[in-house]
Amino acid sequence: MKKNSRGFLPIKTNWFDRLFIGVISFVALQLIWMRFVEQFASINISIGIGILWIIYVIWKG
Repeated sequence: MKKNSRGFLPIKTNWFDRLFIGVISFVALQLIWMRFVEQFASINISIGIGILWIIYVIWKG
């Protein structure tokens, strides 16, 4: 029997919902990074953070 564990997202989700939420937040992170941070740090750092964020949302969300 599958354990019904809750993640940090306040809604009931499956893996595809969490993937979608992760990708949308990844895009938002990239846009915010390009607007405010890219002058000081490379966009590659933001991509790395974003990929880790997507993995975290899918795994723990």
